Amino acid sequence: MSVKRFISDKYNQLEIIFFITYYLLFSIFSALEYNLMENRSLSLAFKDFPEMFLYGIKGLLSGLFFYKILIQRYLLQKKYLVFLLALPVFLVLLNLYTLYSYLLVSKLRFLPDQMIINATKWYHSNALMRFSIIYMIREFLVLTALAYFIRSAKQDRHISHLAELQLIAERDYLKTQIQPHFFFNTLNNIYALTLQKSDRAAPLVAKHADIMRYMLYIAAEPIVPLQKESDFLRNYIAVEAIRYSRRIKIDFEVQGIKQTSVIAPLLLLPFVENTFKHGISEELNEGFVLVILSQIGDEFSLEVSNSKSVSSENAGVPGIGLKNVQKRLDLLYPGRHTLIINNEPDIYTICLTLKLDSE
Repeated sequence: MSVKRFISDKYNQLEIIFFITYYLLFSIFSALEYNLMENRSLSLAFKDFPEMFLYGIKGLLSGLFFYKILIQRYLLQKKYLVFLLALPVFLVLLNLYTLYSYLLVSKLRFLPDQMIINATKWYHSNALMRFSIIYMIREFLVLTALAYFIRSAKQDRHISHLAELQLIAERDYLKTQIQPHFFFNTLNNIYALTLQKSDRAAPLVAKHADIMRYMLYIAAEPIVPLQKESDFLRNYIAVEAIRYSRRIKIDFEVQGIKQTSVIAPLLLLPFVENTFKHGISEELNEGFVLVILSQIGDEFSLEVSNSKSVSSENAGVPGIGLKNVQKRLDLLYPGRHTLIINNEPDIYTICLTLKLDSE
């Protein structure tokens, strides 16, 4: 891993900030506070700076070793036995490391005299341990807490990423269910007109080609311009109008659609498709379909209403496409949509309101 990539990682940045703050800044500022508050001397505070800085670096290196090796490689990986065996070895090495650190400081003649005297005295001391066990336990607990905090944050990010991937997969799965369902219905229409040798079959095929082009290329994107989705619905309704034009009054109105507004593709189709499939497909007398797209500000509304066939058992019954789009609404527009369905004896109405984004 390159240095630039290492530093750009936010968790590595957090570790760097922690070790510098805990081992260097705390030592330096505690000495500064002590000399200002107790000795009332700013000069003494700066005089102690080399000692606090040098021993801070010493503690940082030993703490970093403990953090990276014993905690991250053993404790976090649940190698508890290895961790327990390595801990006393680390303490012995830490004792030797501290001892020879004092020896090194005692030989550095450019350091303040008092610092050299203290280091020489500590090096020749008969003390068995060159550090406080209680202090080390506190340090171990702090480093362990840091390691578990970062691991928890990484796991939360990983879980969030998995949830996002699952959301995308589920959204795409629901969208692919819409497409075969729609193509199946439209091809049935073309087939019926072909059997009748109707002149309306050729225009229907041309419109169907435009619809397929939209669904295969433009609708492959996660969001599409609302205007293109509106044009797509216009083509779809034109296809259905060819089939029902003799007995059904079909109106499609668009009001205030903004060029900058975007929407999830194929989101509106099932509402319109449901009207033709489960609403007027078996209408024996005159019927109607009314589709209105309107936008005010960032609020978009779809209103679909149709007459119901009294003879049809499925009149007004939502199909699989409508059930899927309700799931997509929950996934893509949580808390940003309202859907009202009125199933009256002779009229079926759907009102959808969305809060839209802009490009």
